[in-house]
Amino acid sequence: MEKENLWEELKFEIGSIPAIQNENKEGKIILGSGNRDGDILFIGDDGSLYENEELKVIPGSAGEFLIKLCDITEIDPDSYYITTLSKGKMKFRELSPRDREMLKECLEMQIALVNPSVIVVLGQEAAEILLDREVKMSEERGRLFDWKGSIKMLISYDAGFAMRSRADGGKRSRIALEFWNDLKLIRE
Repeated sequence: MEKENLWEELKFEIGSIPAIQNENKEGKIILGSGNRDGDILFIGDDGSLYENEELKVIPGSAGEFLIKLCDITEIDPDSYYITTLSKGKMKFRELSPRDREMLKECLEMQIALVNPSVIVVLGQEAAEILLDREVKMSEERGRLFDWKGSIKMLISYDAGFAMRSRADGGKRSRIALEFWNDLKLIRE
């Protein structure tokens, strides 16, 4: 029961951040979606990655694309949890520096609560926030590396970017294929 109390405390902390209060008038804070004890933690910066805590997504959204690819790749829904940097519809970069710092601290607490084996970072911006450094997608995407403690990290494309590129053909459709290959690497 202690862990559940920590999740509630985290919701309270996030709900006290000014940008989250302004965006979320009804006061319902959704930290993420899926299994909070999953081995895989997806972290992106797209508010359409989830609509509720039970992997409900909007049809045609980046969240639906991610979940469908996980299904095709045979990644069991019980094995993953999806969250975002900003915990809302706003992009992380649109928030004030103070709000970003508070959310980053909350994300670190959330990572500790989930305690995944692997973090899949969705997009360059999310990777740079988590790693506190510049990320070169062309060199670092698709490689599994040690992050903190025993947690591995894989940097991949933003799910929405991969979704939009799949229908483009040519070079950009390669991005969707590489995104899928990243998920297959995680499954293995």
